Amino acid sequence: MKSPLSFILLLLSSFLIPAQDIKINQLNKKNQKIGDWVGYHEKTNTKRYTGSFNNGKPVGLFTYFAPEGHVSAKVNFLNDSLSSSEMYYDNGYVKAKGKFINQMKQGKWFTYSRNGKLLNVFNFDKGAMEDTQYLYYPADEETKTVKIMEEYNCINGLKNGIWKQYYKLGRVKSEGNYTMGKKTGNFIYYFADGTIDTKGSFKNNLKEGVWFFYDGEKSNMKKVNYEKGKVIDKKNEE
Repeated sequence: MKSPLSFILLLLSSFLIPAQDIKINQLNKKNQKIGDWVGYHEKTNTKRYTGSFNNGKPVGLFTYFAPEGHVSAKVNFLNDSLSSSEMYYDNGYVKAKGKFINQMKQGKWFTYSRNGKLLNVFNFDKGAMEDTQYLYYPADEETKTVKIMEEYNCINGLKNGIWKQYYKLGRVKSEGNYTMGKKTGNFIYYFADGTIDTKGSFKNNLKEGVWFFYDGEKSNMKKVNYEKGKVIDKKNEE
């Protein structure tokens, strides 16, 4: 009968695999990556990634490293087409996170500041920004509340439709309209108290027609005429 000590040593030995028996960076007969792999930055001994492959396809969690050595991203390959990703600053905080489908950004992507504060929520479809996009001021240190800074709609990655910017206290700072990435129609810019600073129209992304500059006082309002973005006449009118 074996002693308890002998049994424990036998049990432990079954979990110990000599280092020389662990093989990495292997290829199958079709020259496809299989098993555990460690990739390196070109012409260096610095790791670029660690992860596993199944007949050339990445599976499970991959960790990516910057040339300086810190973790730059983690990607979880859920299946052949879907993966979730987190990207990191050099201080370890998350820079951005979201999903890829067929190596293209899909759905909501969140971006953060270097100290972990939410900055943006972007919506993607097949790698291009689509639908409503939101940009935020960093969260208030005391209340932890987040205020919207800018919002706009996108089609195929281009701004299209109503566009607004906000002051931190919530008032509209500026507003207008885009047509497939170009400013179109009336734009208004406001002071923090809600009074108009400047207003006028754009055509094909260029100022067009009469623009009004109020400088906070309607009695000192200036009118400037534009044609294709160039001043053609300038007058001071009360």
